[in-house]
Amino acid sequence: MDAFLRRRALPADYPPWQTVYYHFAAWHRRGVIAFLRDQLRRQIRTGQGRCPWPVTLILDSQSVKGAETVSKATRGFDAGKKINGRKRHIAVDTLGLPVMITVTPADTTDRDAARELLWRLRVMQPQITQV
Repeated sequence: MDAFLRRRALPADYPPWQTVYYHFAAWHRRGVIAFLRDQLRRQIRTGQGRCPWPVTLILDSQSVKGAETVSKATRGFDAGKKINGRKRHIAVDTLGLPVMITVTPADTTDRDAARELLWRLRVMQPQITQV
C-alpha cells in the first residue's frame, strides 16, 4: 500500500481523515486533549485513594524508528541505539499514568530534553516535588 494512504488510513466507520485531523488539531490547540487526560488521571488516582495531583514522577525516553513519511527535519540518529528516527520523552506518575510527553529528533540528548521537560512540568504542575 502506498505510504500516503497508510498514513491516513482510518477504520471504515470513521469520517474522512481531513475531518478527524481538523477536530483533533482544534481540540489540541484549545487544550481539550490535555484537560481530558488530566481529568481522567485525577479520577483514577482519587479512585485508588491517592491525592488527585501527582507529586512524584518517573521520566524515561525511548528511541523509535521513523517511518518514511516522517520528514528529515524532525528525525535524528541515536548513535547509542543505532536508530534513525525520533525519541519520546515521557513523564508518568507512580501509577504509570501519563503527565507529559515530548517528541524530539532521536539525536537530542536525554539531558537537553529533560531540561525542557522539567521546565514545562514546573510551570504546568507546580505541586511536583520529586522526579
